[in-house]
Amino acid sequence: MHMKIKRTLIIIFSLVVLALLAGYLLDLPWFSALWASTPGPPPPIEEPEPPPEPTPDIRTARLVAAGDIIVHLTQVEQAFAGGSYDFTPSFSFITPSLQSADLTVGNFETVLAGPERGYSGYPAFNTPDELAQNLKQAGFDLLSTANNHSLDMGINGLFRTIDCLEEAGLVTFGTYRQPEERTPLLVEVNGINLFFTAYTESTNGIPVPDGYDYAINYIPNFNILDPIINEITVAREKGADLVIVYMHWGHEYHVQPTDFHRDLARQLAIAGADMIIGGHPHVMQPLEWITVETDDGPPRQVLVAYSLGNFISNQFHWVPYIPTPKVQYGLLLDVEISKDMESGLTRLSRADYDITWVHRNWRHRILPLSEVLSSTALDQYNLTEEELRAIKAEYDCLREEILEKYNFSD
Repeated sequence: MHMKIKRTLIIIFSLVVLALLAGYLLDLPWFSALWASTPGPPPPIEEPEPPPEPTPDIRTARLVAAGDIIVHLTQVEQAFAGGSYDFTPSFSFITPSLQSADLTVGNFETVLAGPERGYSGYPAFNTPDELAQNLKQAGFDLLSTANNHSLDMGINGLFRTIDCLEEAGLVTFGTYRQPEERTPLLVEVNGINLFFTAYTESTNGIPVPDGYDYAINYIPNFNILDPIINEITVAREKGADLVIVYMHWGHEYHVQPTDFHRDLARQLAIAGADMIIGGHPHVMQPLEWITVETDDGPPRQVLVAYSLGNFISNQFHWVPYIPTPKVQYGLLLDVEISKDMESGLTRLSRADYDITWVHRNWRHRILPLSEVLSSTALDQYNLTEEELRAIKAEYDCLREEILEKYNFSD
């Protein structure tokens, strides 16, 4: 019995010694390395996750362009407010559309020559200065001032018009006070550089005074395009991402551009214009996309609005002087411009429009027809059922037979 106990104790002791010895050996570096080198199953290989795709930096700018801004004597008389003038009622319904854009542009087809010259309408316009501030309050940022009425009150009237518009916070292009001002107008919007220029083919027979050729971008009958093409080139050199050219052209009250003016548009598109916006006919003309092939990239899509019609005026169907009621309608062009900030590629990513109508019998209020025709509350627009039916019929005609005649789609 004692021998068994003794043998058992020896075995236990031996196991303890072996355990201690094993622990000691495992602490030795060479033994650990030997143990670690013992072949075993390879660890699973984890595939690295692919890096996330970089998010492209695409900037956008929304531009709204309105047509001819004309003020006849009837409008001046209605705007008289006892010692001053107020045109704001005309813009009460259209202001949200103008203010919602990043940049809003119009064609200023009148003159601010001051009260001492006497206020007047057609054929030689002179409008109260208050119009400038009212346009700014309504949402306008830029105004084209090169048109057939720019010299209605002479060269001093042209200069004073620029002064008044600038004092109201508006930026002009197309007419200039000094030779050095006649440079490309670059406007930066959300990191996108936009260039604007404006030209007219007529001054209504009023000659530009000697020594003042710089004061207005005027090319008689657009018999050459070199000055415009040169400006487009300069604009590109100055870093323009998009070039917008305003052309005061065409035949009054004609709803279609001539072949001559369509050819001019194509030449300007090939020269580098991205948008061409027309005025002067006082009625809307078609919208058109022109495709221009490029040497080192995809084709360019150039948008042409041959005429935006009247934004505001007192014109109406008046036989035999004004042969159409379409003078009461205007086009509000609404485009989105997109720029890839990495590649610099800039394009017109969306183009849409609304049609407006001037309610002459209600302080010449400009009504956005998409809003009017979708509303069930006619009272707020001061319209009769008969007026509404006439507007609806004209609206459908303008869209289908004129604006989208050249297969324009947004």
